[in-house]
Amino acid sequence: MDRLSVLIVVCLLASWSECHTEGEYNETQITALLLEDPADTTEEINDAVFDQEPQIPELLTLNTSASQTGCEASIFMVLGALEERQRATERALEETNQKLEASLATCETQVATLNSTLNELRRTYEGQGRVAFSVALPTESTIGPLNVIFPLVYRHIHINIGGHYSPVTGYFTAPVRGVYYFSFNSICWATNQGTCGGSLYHNGIFIASWYGHSSTHPTSGFNSAALLLKAGDNVNVRLWAQNRISDSGNKYSTFTGFLLFPM
Repeated sequence: MDRLSVLIVVCLLASWSECHTEGEYNETQITALLLEDPADTTEEINDAVFDQEPQIPELLTLNTSASQTGCEASIFMVLGALEERQRATERALEETNQKLEASLATCETQVATLNSTLNELRRTYEGQGRVAFSVALPTESTIGPLNVIFPLVYRHIHINIGGHYSPVTGYFTAPVRGVYYFSFNSICWATNQGTCGGSLYHNGIFIASWYGHSSTHPTSGFNSAALLLKAGDNVNVRLWAQNRISDSGNKYSTFTGFLLFPM
C-alpha cells in the first residue's frame, strides 16, 4: 500500500508538471507576441498588432483558464484511475487472503488428523510390543491324579504385561497376530500314585509335552515352543488324566510366554 501511495503522488506530480508546462508555453507565446519589435515588421503587421492589443489580456486569461481546467480534468482522471486500481488491488488481496486462510485451515485439519493417526499407531505398536507374562502354581502340594484332562491355573503372577494372561482361567489370549514364545516347567514329588505329565495347548490342540515318573525321588520336566498366533488365539497348559504335578514355595512349576514380534 505504501508503494501504491508513492505511485499516486508521482503520477499527480507528473500531471501537474505537464499542465504547468503547457500553461507556461501558452504564456510564453503571448509574451513573445507582446515583445515583438514593431520596427522589424511591416506597417500592415503593426496595424494588425495594434488592432489586437486590447484583446491580449483577454487572450491571456482564456488560455490560462483553459490550461487550469485541462490540468484539473487530467488530475481527476488520474486520481479516478488510480483509486479504481487501488480498490481492485485491495479486492484481489482480500480474495487471496481468504484463499490462504481456507488453505491454512485445511492444512491444520489434515495435520491434526495425521498426528492423531500417528499417535494411535504408536500406542498400538507399543501395546503390541509389550506382551509378556510369567506365572507359577499357587500350591505347596500336589494336584492330581484326576480322571480328566485338567487345565492348570497358575495364580501366582510374576509379571503380566498387557494383562493378556488370565489368573482365573489359566489361558493366555493373543492380542495381535505374531510369533510368540512359550515355556513351562513342572516338578513331581516322589510317589507311587501315578505319573507326571501334561501338554501345552494352542486352541485346544496339544503342541508340546512333558513326562516323568519316579517312586524314589522328585522328577521335573521342561518344554517350550514358538507359535504363530492370530489375535484371539489362546494358549494354556493342561495336566493329563491320571497324572499329577507338584510345587512348593520355591515355585518350580511355571508357565511363561511373550511376544517375539508382531506380523
